[in-house]
Amino acid sequence: MVEEFDRNTESLLGYDGVEEVQPLAVCTLDEQRAELAADLELYLARCTNERRLDDKTVKAYRCDILQFIDWITERRLNFNREAMRLHLVHLNGKFSASTVRRKLASLRAWTNWLKREHLIYATPFEDLEVNVRQPLLLPRTIALSDLRRILEPSGRAQKGRSRKGAWQKSAIALRDQTVLELLTATGIRVSELCSLDVESIDLSTQQLRVFGKGSKERIVVLGSKQTLAVLEVYMKSRKGPKTAWAQPQSEALFLSRTMQRLTTQAVRKIIRKRTQEAGVELHITPHMFRHTFATTLLEQGVSIRYIQQLLGHSSVKTTERYTHVSSSSLRAIMEEHNPRDVVSEA
Repeated sequence: MVEEFDRNTESLLGYDGVEEVQPLAVCTLDEQRAELAADLELYLARCTNERRLDDKTVKAYRCDILQFIDWITERRLNFNREAMRLHLVHLNGKFSASTVRRKLASLRAWTNWLKREHLIYATPFEDLEVNVRQPLLLPRTIALSDLRRILEPSGRAQKGRSRKGAWQKSAIALRDQTVLELLTATGIRVSELCSLDVESIDLSTQQLRVFGKGSKERIVVLGSKQTLAVLEVYMKSRKGPKTAWAQPQSEALFLSRTMQRLTTQAVRKIIRKRTQEAGVELHITPHMFRHTFATTLLEQGVSIRYIQQLLGHSSVKTTERYTHVSSSSLRAIMEEHNPRDVVSEA
């Protein structure tokens, strides 16, 4: 009779597809690492070719799982439940709760695949108590007064008219203004912004085609007159034959000084430069434009379901965190539409 295998101390590798059978052979830790690394490459190939996951998702999977493989190898640990438990302790002590959850999700998906492919007989997550405390972190937003100073460094535009501002004085300033306008008016992620192509913009319908996480496509309406005015000027500069941003060899909407696709790091530099010019002391990140976009819509009474679609969230739970920020709209509702006052007016 085969004795029950100890998932806490022995390696889970070497499964032959038959239940309640011990691993076929006990491998050394170096052999374990080589085998896990080879299995990882096969898994990532499946993610790319069969599941059609985008490059950034696959890159994150590779990073998270390789970190785990290297971590257990350095500590001379077998690939088992106890190693996963110790790794969880390590992650909790080093990273934020959201990062820990992402890394565990990568590891869980990989080990589930290993079991389905009969490469292990059990996953290290089975009967493992996973406890990651997620603190309530409210999205950081930009005060509208500061945002106005960033977008309009030379003063406010007159209603219904395009303001002749500093952004029209050079090609770089024009590009930077267009970047800031789109971040503010659409709430797109900085990665989505940098991935935009010239053909992503349709000025005739005033629409923007965005490819978000998981290569999911969504259409965003360009509803701001100020943003459209800046975008029209920039598009002429980008598509014209002898203009500053003319580069027929590149499909990218936004280019660097070297005529390469603009990077997310370059966008951060644009924001930092403009905030300094505007005298705004707050450290502003690209994602804060997205938070401000969502919160402003929510405070103006826009349905959270619509905001979910605009942001490209797969779950409304992700969007609901903005409800903790928008307290001003709740006060207005309670003052203007309080049931007690409605009773008196009946």
